[in-house]
Amino acid sequence: MLLNHTAYLNDAMEQLEGQVASAKIAMSKLSSPQLYFVLTGSDFTLDINNPQEPKIISIGNNPQKIHTYGAVISLYVTRLIKQVNQKGKLKSSLIFDEFPTIYLSGIDSLIATARSNKVSTCLGIQDFSQLRKDYGREQADVIMNITGNLISG
Repeated sequence: MLLNHTAYLNDAMEQLEGQVASAKIAMSKLSSPQLYFVLTGSDFTLDINNPQEPKIISIGNNPQKIHTYGAVISLYVTRLIKQVNQKGKLKSSLIFDEFPTIYLSGIDSLIATARSNKVSTCLGIQDFSQLRKDYGREQADVIMNITGNLISG
């Protein structure tokens, strides 16, 4: 954003046009009827363990568009976690297969606090090196050390 402001002040309109074009290219990857359907309307809430209106939700990614949809999925899951991880809700389970393909800030605090709110968390990871690559060594170590059970097969 600072570059845009500087380019504007210096009357560098070609630079601004290039930046806008780059943003358009990145945003055009999000253009799909399926994503429009999911992101529009207000007929669904993410409070899946609401005692008055429980739900099951499944969110999938497209392997060919993992970097495109990953940000949107991360946004939804971050909001879902805030809704689910509260006292007075139904027991629930959050299952993340191919967990390193999305980024969830604060996943360690979810794992640490969710058990007291009757929420189980299951992370599917093919290899620890994949988690380290995508989350960084320190965060990957915290995630592995805070989990209550490790199952390998």
